[in-house]
Amino acid sequence: HSTSNGSSNWMSVPPDERSTLLGEKKSRTQCLGTVGIARLVTFASSFSEGWDLSIFALILVPVKKEFNLTTDDLVLLASVPMAGGLAGYLFMGWCMDMFGRKPTIITSYAICFMGCSLMATATTVFALGVGRGILALGIRSGVMTVSVYMSELSPAGSRGTLVSIEEIYINIGILCATFAAWVLMGTEILTWRTYVSIGACAPALALFCILLLPVPESPRYLQMWGHQAEAEAILRRVLIGKEEEIQRVLLHWKEEEATMMQKTWNDHLEQLKALPGHLGFRLASYCWIARGGSGLVVVGTYFGLLMKGMGHEATLRWYAIGTLGKTLALIPPVWWLIDSYGRRAMFIVSALACGGSMAAAAAMQLSGAGLTAVAICILLYFMSFSLGYGPVVWVYCFEILPHQQRGRAATISMLLGDIGSGMLLISGPYLIELHAVLPYVVLAATNLLAAGFFFSKCPETTGMLLERASHVGTPPHRDV
Repeated sequence: HSTSNGSSNWMSVPPDERSTLLGEKKSRTQCLGTVGIARLVTFASSFSEGWDLSIFALILVPVKKEFNLTTDDLVLLASVPMAGGLAGYLFMGWCMDMFGRKPTIITSYAICFMGCSLMATATTVFALGVGRGILALGIRSGVMTVSVYMSELSPAGSRGTLVSIEEIYINIGILCATFAAWVLMGTEILTWRTYVSIGACAPALALFCILLLPVPESPRYLQMWGHQAEAEAILRRVLIGKEEEIQRVLLHWKEEEATMMQKTWNDHLEQLKALPGHLGFRLASYCWIARGGSGLVVVGTYFGLLMKGMGHEATLRWYAIGTLGKTLALIPPVWWLIDSYGRRAMFIVSALACGGSMAAAAAMQLSGAGLTAVAICILLYFMSFSLGYGPVVWVYCFEILPHQQRGRAATISMLLGDIGSGMLLISGPYLIELHAVLPYVVLAATNLLAAGFFFSKCPETTGMLLERASHVGTPPHRDV
């Protein structure tokens, strides 16, 4: 199907491959036993990210009061997770490709537990910041590794759902933290330290389950290192009842055997140098940057500042409503739309809706319509984020990465997105101080620019084998 006008071809999925791999509905539930267990027990890093994001936003006022924080101190404390995340990207991406997906997941859960414990017992701002940094190291390492792992473990026809559930776990963490704080914050029953320490329960439980239950290593990782027999055995175990897909994957593996031999450190270095030339890596990086530029971290972290003057109880109520709406809005894309209508379409709709809701918030703020009207616009923004930015990025940005260095490529692409998000996070309080409307104007612009990028540059990958999706934009990707 390759033509001189390649853009029209690589924007669509090969119809016969899509219909074959998505049409095996009878065997879909059969193959989800092992994959389902893996999906259930790998919830902790995403849950912890949601819990930490929500708890930090909700405990901001008591923490600021206890430690007498200035605006500069607040920005520094909010930005500390970037340093921990950077360490996770630099270290855990390498561990993922060298030692395996499963050992890296286990390590990340142990780090999350340590970070929560340190935050809960912190007696100084420095200790609290170090705890947040350690927690961020575990969270970013875990979320990244789990997404790569589930991308490599899932059947092609349900990969979108299984991988994008990561976003649901994040929102469950946010919901649990928000409603716990809503019910008990302000009473003498629990302090902000108790909420932080409760966050350690999720990684502890997941660590216990993943060690106890039969959770396999990624078959793609094993195949990458030449363990063909073990890789095929796990592949057949996770794709039971999907013989045609198994045979297609094995055919791709056979074609790659010559490149799967043991490599020297120099070979790995050369692969890393060649990474920017891979179209899938560049697109994944741009998608993460676009997601960071959507501004969710800014709106979530500084929600209390954006609603200044509304009152703590009313702010907490609106934050809880927004979180619930954001979580409920995830259900249609995760369970249906992402594997039916495609990744690209959901990206575009989400970016346009986020940009529109931020523009509306700016108009409400500028016109003096009141904080309730602004809060409604933010609620719509949260729900718009869940249509595409939230769930799609987890599957799309990992399935298009080069197979032999998916772990390292994932870390670098996510890091670029976090840098963009961090820049907005640092500028947030200063924008609010300059004028309350500025954050909304900036986010409206970034989201509309992202919609243009998704429309013009991102090819569709729905229903493709992982081995084919990693050749995004090239003849192996386009041709059946």
